[in-house]
Amino acid sequence: MPSLFVESDEPLLVFPSIAVAESWLEAVDVNSRLYPRAFDATGQKFSIIAIDDMVTINKIDAPPDVEGLKDLLRRALAQVGDVRSDDASIDELVAAAEAFWQELDPYGERFSKPIPWWGCLILIAIPVAGLAVYASL
Repeated sequence: MPSLFVESDEPLLVFPSIAVAESWLEAVDVNSRLYPRAFDATGQKFSIIAIDDMVTINKIDAPPDVEGLKDLLRRALAQVGDVRSDDASIDELVAAAEAFWQELDPYGERFSKPIPWWGCLILIAIPVAGLAVYASL
């Protein structure tokens, strides 16, 4: 999954794609410089700008900042009790951050979750019950 790691006061937000990040981040927060840096899993840096209410994220034409991403991921993981050594690889840190956000996304909005089988039954049962009531009138 291509992730986007956005530094914030949390200190980290993780999105499954740029499109999801653009739809989730608020322009007022972008204009307040709440999100100073953004990286992909290789350390490639991205700019985050807002024009009116539209947030746009673009690749910065510069060499990847792998050390900057590693530092951000180490700090974010340490805040949730997952302390990693200084020699942890970028792949290890990326995987740990993605796993944390997939499992414990505090907002429950960035990664889609499948509807359980019983939820599907409820979604089917409600209209069927409504039709049955309507037909009996």
